[in-house]
Formats: sequence, structure tokens, C-alpha cells
Amino acid sequence: MPTSKPTYLTSLLACLVFLFMAFSFPLGFKIWIKEAANFTLYYFGTYYLYLGLLMVLVLLGIAVSPLGKTKLGEGPVAYGWFSWVAMLYSTGMGAGLMLRAIQEPVFYYTQAPRASELSPEIFALEYTFFHWGLTPWAFYGMFGLIIGYLVYGRGRLMLSSSVLHGKYHKPWLIVPIDVITIISTLFGVVGAVGLGSRQLLAGFRQLFGMLEVNYTNNAYVVVFLGSLATLSAFTGLSNGIRNLSRFNIALALFLLFFTWLAGDILSIFGNFSAASLSYIKDFLPMSINFGSMKVGQDFLMDWTFFYWAFWLSWAPFTGVFIARISKGRTFREFIFGVLLVPSLGTFFWFTVFGSQAFELIGHPELYEGQFDSLYGSIFVFFDSLPLAGLIKMMGLILVFTFLITSIDSAIFVLGMFADNGNMEPRRRNLLAWGLILVLFTVATIFVGKEQLLESISQLLVLMALPFSWVYLLMISSFLFILYQKK
Repeated sequence: MPTSKPTYLTSLLACLVFLFMAFSFPLGFKIWIKEAANFTLYYFGTYYLYLGLLMVLVLLGIAVSPLGKTKLGEGPVAYGWFSWVAMLYSTGMGAGLMLRAIQEPVFYYTQAPRASELSPEIFALEYTFFHWGLTPWAFYGMFGLIIGYLVYGRGRLMLSSSVLHGKYHKPWLIVPIDVITIISTLFGVVGAVGLGSRQLLAGFRQLFGMLEVNYTNNAYVVVFLGSLATLSAFTGLSNGIRNLSRFNIALALFLLFFTWLAGDILSIFGNFSAASLSYIKDFLPMSINFGSMKVGQDFLMDWTFFYWAFWLSWAPFTGVFIARISKGRTFREFIFGVLLVPSLGTFFWFTVFGSQAFELIGHPELYEGQFDSLYGSIFVFFDSLPLAGLIKMMGLILVFTFLITSIDSAIFVLGMFADNGNMEPRRRNLLAWGLILVLFTVATIFVGKEQLLESISQLLVLMALPFSWVYLLMISSFLFILYQKK
């Protein structure tokens, strides 16, 4: 059956409960979230690592098997390569790439989590690649592959019935998958928007000396972003969302190549090659934190476990969106496209910005903390480039448009659920979810105050765990369906 009215109402009720708790008991609610998240990470953190590796291996196994020739729906591909990849990036990682472009590789460069024979530059890039490479895209891609295969040809998005019953109508599992998917989507998007809106404020302050980074201004920015994203969702997938995604990628490519050409071109490319090879070689032991690749529990809880929970939280909405834009592609084309193309682009992005930042710092012991800010580090970095004022303005625009495409994609997907799985949801449903996303984000910022990242990460950890169990059962059911069709 398609997403039902009771499912929709249950999801809305859960949202209202969260909003009530966030506004009525901000301190106590925050403490409870922190304790619950620490408990979850302590007992299930390693489980996240193995789950991520499983996703990568299963997808690659499907791609190289005869099943790789299977198509997602009939007819030609829905979107060309440039539009397809542009929407993948804008929805799945765009805002995060601006947020972490400098801060994360610099952190590993100056505070390496373990000893390594690699140079500090290559080690820092390798760990950044690990957190932003194959594993997160596997979380997204597996969900997208399942939905794309089971939905096309049926006319509507039928998540619960399609995945759990398939064409055989056998009850593999009776759980409110739609509810878990909707709530996971909300928390995942709220995390990105909460952090990205702070980065926008930091950029405005850097450029114009205005808009102090505080709760009130943060809430105003979220409302403004949510309004524009809802308008973008109104224009539909093939107009507003696709065109804005294409703009994002064009502007991101300009900033990327401008920064590359402003630096040591050959040295940057050498770092990219060396770090990519190290990542491939060390991927398996890093994925299970084994042997010489082993890092401490504190680092895992602060970084890897958080990232894996974040990607899991984004998997439902991103996966559904990827399925929505991937009609006509074969399993093999879909898997290699989702795993490799975004990963390689992300690796080069971090290499260009990270390598330039390393040059500015010099030896790790000489670091003076200029890139510590999660929100402002990339704008501080832009000051070192030619035409700094123009480049900072372009960077601010890119943060803004990346955030809008993340929100409008989420609104579109949630609108599909609310509209009985309709691939072109009605505007009233888009408007409702746009409003809910804004309220959710404002509430989360209110709970987190100055510890926004901590509070959001804890929410994501909590939401990712129950979803991961459902996800595993979905994969099992999907593989069984494929086996029966052989």
C-alpha cells in the first residue's frame, strides 16, 4: 500500500512532540539527548563501521555480477550525466563540502588520530577521503537502488509495500518504515541546515561585518532558506531543482579550478594521486578499525561514528531522491556512477583546498588556529587567494544555493510520501513539509544554542540506529527478490 494517512499523521505527531519538548524543556531535553547518544555510541558504534563496509561490498558485488545489467525502469535515462551528477552532489553533500573543505583536513593535519608512515599532508587527506568517500555514497546508493528497482513501473512511491512485500506480497516485516524514513529525513536535513545557516552568518560577518552569529539571526536565516527552498520545490524536479543543481556544480567547479590554478598545480595533483592510492589500499582495515589503522575510541565517537550516523540519517531521503532521478540506468551504471563519480570529485575538492591550507600553515607544529572555525574557516582561507573579495562572495552564494537544493529536495521527497507516493506531489503537501522543516530546524538550534553541532550529532546518532535495523531487513528482502528472479 502507499504511504497511508495514519502514517502521515503519526509522523506529524512525532514532529510535534519533538517541538514541544525542545521549546518547553531545552536544557533537560538536551541532557537527555546527550546521555542517550553516548549510550548508543558506546554499545553500537562499531556496528556502524561494519554496516558501512557491508554496504560498499554488497553494491560492488551487485555491480560486477550479471545483475548489473538490470535496468531501473523502461525507456531512456531520465537525465543526462551532468544533470544527474549535479543533483547527486547538490542533494547529498554540497553544503557539507563547503562547511568542511578546510576545517577537517587541517584538523587531521595538525592533530593526527594515530601514528602513520605517510606524510602529514597525505595522511590528513586520506582520512578526509575515508569520511567522505565510498561509504557515505554506499549508504545513499543502496537505498536508492532498492527504491528505484521496486518502484518504477508501479507509478507511485510505495516504500513499505514495495520493499517488504515486493511482487510476492509476503510480509517480510511489519514495521512503520514510512514513519522512520520521514523522521530520519527530518533530522538529517535539520542537521545540515542548522550547520549551513551558521556558515552563512559567518560568511556575511566576514564580508560585510554584519549579522552576528546568534540564535535570533540563525532562525531568520533558516526561515528565509526554507521559504526559497519551498518555492523551488513548487517549480518541480525538472525545472527548479535540476537547474539550481546545475548552477551549483558550475559555480563549485569554477571555485575549485580557480583555487587549483592559484596554487602549486603539480603538487596538488600529486597529493590527490598519493592520497587516493593510500585510501584504496587502507580502505578495508580503516573500515573496521583494525591493525595499524586502529584509532582511539574518542576519535571514533567524535568523527567516524558521527559521520556514519549522519550518512545513515540522510540515506532515506537522498536514496529516494537518487532513485527518482535515475530511471533508465542499469544497476552497474547506477552503482559505479553513485559510488565513484561523486567520490572522486569530492577527493579532488578536499585535495585542492586542503593542500593550499597546508601550505599556508607550514609544519603542523606551526599551526596558529586560523582554520579552527567550522563555519568561518573557508572564508578565512579565501583571503589568501587572488580576488579574495569576489571569491568570498561566490563562496557565500554557493553555500546559500547548496543549502536550498538540500532543503528543496527533502521537501520534494517528503511531499511524495505525504501525497500517497505521487511522483509529482501537490503544492499543499510541499508547503506543509517546508513549514515543518523550518520549525524543526529552529527548534534544534534552540536546544543546541552554542553547542549546535553536538546536539545535532546526538540527534542523528539516535535516529540512525533504529533506521539501520530496518535498512538491513530491506536489503535482505531486496536481495531475496533478486535471487528469486534469477
